[in-house]
Amino acid sequence: MPKIIQNDKGFKVIEIEYGFMAMATGNNLPVCDSCLKNDCSKGYYIAVLNMWYCKKCYERWYKTAVNYPEDKTVEDRNFNFYKNVLEKLMGDKLNG
Repeated sequence: MPKIIQNDKGFKVIEIEYGFMAMATGNNLPVCDSCLKNDCSKGYYIAVLNMWYCKKCYERWYKTAVNYPEDKTVEDRNFNFYKNVLEKLMGDKLNG
């Protein structure tokens, strides 16, 4: 099940299984937006980037990522959009 990931940098991130990402986006073959591979069973939707990364790419991005306050409006909008879509698909609230 999709869940909100807490992190020390304050980014809004949702861990999403491959199948849920396919349903949420309408794309039957979601790929990592960084490495372009589709062989991961789950990935991480990074709201500030509006991208879905596999675990390896997410961890690499997170090491150097800086959370800029001026990005908050866009991050909130992106996060709330996918949070609502996923909650409708699940019929329940996201945990995290």
